[in-house]
Amino acid sequence: MKKLLALVLCVMLALSTCGALAAEYTYNPDKPYDGVMSGLFNNVAITVGEDTGLATYYLPEGLQPWTPAVIVLTPDNTTAEAFAAAETGEQWKAVAEANKIAVVFLAPVDGTWNLDGQGADDGAIVNQLYFTMRSKSVELDAPFSMDKTHTALVGYGEGGAAALLFGAEYATDFANITAVDAPAVPKETLEAIGEQLVLPFPADGTGFVEEMHVVAKDVPTPVWFIQSETENVLDYYVNAGKAVQAEANEQAETVYAAENAAVRIWVSDATKTPEIIWDAFASQNKRYMGMEDGGRVAFVTDMTTENFVFHEEDVNGETRRWITYVPSSYDGSQAVPVVMSIHGYTASMQSMVEESRWHEIAEKEGFIVIYPQGHVRDLPAMGNVPCAMWVGGMFSTLAPDLDPNVDVNALNTILDRTQAEYNVDASRIYCTGHSNGSMMTLTAASANTSRFAAIAPIGGFATTEIQTDALLPTWMICGEYDSAATPEMVEGNGTVTMLQVWNAHNGVDETKIVTSEQYDGQWQTMTFENADGVPLVRFSNVLRTAHIYMPEEPQTIWYEFFSKYTRGEDGTLYYEGNPVTAGTYTAGTAWYAPAPAEEAAAN
Repeated sequence: MKKLLALVLCVMLALSTCGALAAEYTYNPDKPYDGVMSGLFNNVAITVGEDTGLATYYLPEGLQPWTPAVIVLTPDNTTAEAFAAAETGEQWKAVAEANKIAVVFLAPVDGTWNLDGQGADDGAIVNQLYFTMRSKSVELDAPFSMDKTHTALVGYGEGGAAALLFGAEYATDFANITAVDAPAVPKETLEAIGEQLVLPFPADGTGFVEEMHVVAKDVPTPVWFIQSETENVLDYYVNAGKAVQAEANEQAETVYAAENAAVRIWVSDATKTPEIIWDAFASQNKRYMGMEDGGRVAFVTDMTTENFVFHEEDVNGETRRWITYVPSSYDGSQAVPVVMSIHGYTASMQSMVEESRWHEIAEKEGFIVIYPQGHVRDLPAMGNVPCAMWVGGMFSTLAPDLDPNVDVNALNTILDRTQAEYNVDASRIYCTGHSNGSMMTLTAASANTSRFAAIAPIGGFATTEIQTDALLPTWMICGEYDSAATPEMVEGNGTVTMLQVWNAHNGVDETKIVTSEQYDGQWQTMTFENADGVPLVRFSNVLRTAHIYMPEEPQTIWYEFFSKYTRGEDGTLYYEGNPVTAGTYTAGTAWYAPAPAEEAAAN
């Protein structure tokens, strides 16, 4: 019951956009990507039911959109404020400064960590802190743009045992766990927690979905034991990761490795500084939502290679950023395709690199990927501190003072500059995006359908007026439990309405629908074709997934969709080398359910 209450409270907080303002932030449009909150914030209350824990936030100047974070649990009888001011806390603050990450210290509710389940629900407080940190609401004391996939949990002394215990209880919150000088974790408590259900989708507000039945003890987690008791808990995490003993390394005398190399379990006898903990371990993992139950743990992507080209330039009077991924095979001798991949609201170009992994397919198939960064804007209507966003779809109405074409024009300029710098095959330019980036994909494509050969908006739909006539193949994808879009096919809802718009534009026959499955039936796809059988509009419902862009999507989109379409200089669309002619739209009703009677009467 306490876990359910904690979830409800965290979702309410994450969605809260009203009330008196608590945060005093400073937004500088000349430095739009620098965080608007910085400093030390003591005694931040984290409340679940009748329990309240106190946290200390440290946010260094210059935080960027979608910054990683570390939660540090203090030893017993040590406040967050005191630990942050002590030697180890100062070292963690130095790590934060050097790496531009957020560090948050948390003390137990009653002074000592409740490890036997008999007192305050400290685990629920840890979970609530995670959700509070990712909220961004201006009602908070210290909101910032946190990377929800890259939150490390570290504990010292009894806080180390708490990290091991509560990291298991809320396994999908954290990318990895480090326990320093931790005493033994109670066997009975750990066993009980291991049988509990956890959030099936990391960092998502969807509840403890029974049909998913993700059990805590089955969720793989990277763990580092530093001078800590390992009885009971080492076996727990080794079994969860299905890991086997491997060779020692320079940091750990005992090492266990899983089939997924990112799930590392280390045991060390020597002292490790916060700098070493961050550099060698805590910074190395992310936990994403995915097609696997409990999400997927992965190594962070190395973006320091010459393949990743970072841009920060003036674009139409605004400072804009984007990453261009150039495959190793590119030498300029042949024109190559381009895929533009657009992140969602509050996220970043780096997050889209990590989540989508378009660059992995680009490296194999020899095309360029552009990851544009949304401009950080002060948007009071969202109730959040300034975050990265795109003026597309519903966000256009939330920013009435902005030119509705500001981002359409920016993306066009970025494409123009890419074509000027590289040998680009203009007949094979594609666009995809997630959430607000999905809306931006639809907005940009609606403004100029002939610029792209195909598009793939995912997890965020917006019905926009299509302003140009060229046919444009469109594949829309949505998770079964998506929190920002719906896979439900019901007359009049946003998904059906948007599909009708693109079906009409592309001249398909809605009375003849081809259904198919991918990934052993997890993807349920319906395809709308024109009179010649060309698949011009597709929609996929991905079962057992939530609001996410994941590597399986680029994989499927490229090989089954994008790679089949090209655009001639005169705007003609080609499918597998053959010209596609405009057909006559034939509306059908069998592919969606009628609107509920009360809704139909209201309309």
